[in-house]
Amino acid sequence: MKRIAAGLVLLGMGLSGCHGPAASSTGKASAPMRGYDMVLWYKIPPVERVSSRETLIPILRIGGTYYTVCRGIEIPLKKCPDGLQWALTPSSMSDTVIGFHGPSQPCSIRIVDRQRASFDDHYLPDKMPPIPMTKVDRPSGLPTPTARRPRTLDDFVGFYQPVWFPWVRWEVRQEGGRYWAVEHDADLSQPAVVWKARGTPYGLARLSNELGFTSFPGDPYKLGYNETMKCFELVRMDSGIRMPLAKVSPSPQNDVVLPPLPIGVPAWH
Repeated sequence: MKRIAAGLVLLGMGLSGCHGPAASSTGKASAPMRGYDMVLWYKIPPVERVSSRETLIPILRIGGTYYTVCRGIEIPLKKCPDGLQWALTPSSMSDTVIGFHGPSQPCSIRIVDRQRASFDDHYLPDKMPPIPMTKVDRPSGLPTPTARRPRTLDDFVGFYQPVWFPWVRWEVRQEGGRYWAVEHDADLSQPAVVWKARGTPYGLARLSNELGFTSFPGDPYKLGYNETMKCFELVRMDSGIRMPLAKVSPSPQNDVVLPPLPIGVPAWH
């Protein structure tokens, strides 16, 4: 699944520490999805030299632990004096904080990407100002992740879209006793969404100790099923970070509805 992961990378307040005037926000909390204690949505303005559009940032809570999202992957957060801090390490984003940054920024995000400092002489990570976050409703176009538990490898055959990054999808096929994956991108240049294959089909290797696949033996990414969350997911086995997947039908092109804005913490790299 390493090729899939690499392709995806290329493409009232419920937060501890967020308080004050932000509590008067008119946005509504979205209904929790299965397995999630809470899913809240926020919008931030464009980030200079990183994102040219407004961006949606979800804040999730699973079993009492907070997460946000970056490029479809759920990133764990830990409590800190200002709110919630990026808890995935090692990471160049580990100083990123969502929370309270003073009376003028009652709820905001300070995005710190130290990898960018290595390539951008004008970027000073410790002096980045907080970006205001506005509470909003759940966006349309999110695929639903809940799916039946697979009983055989053939139950993995079908189409998948990342829940938090639904602009890509891939197909798992079974041909001649082997399993293959084909990646697709959404072409948004047309009036209706058109899915275009990227590259050629590549073989999948079966996991030895559970139902699921990797791209090759030793690959740290696996395609499997989460019994607690009741959904398929892509997981990096050495860190446990996960990308929840929705198993979708290949809908007619004009039935596909995608979210109106990018989703996830904008990252320079």
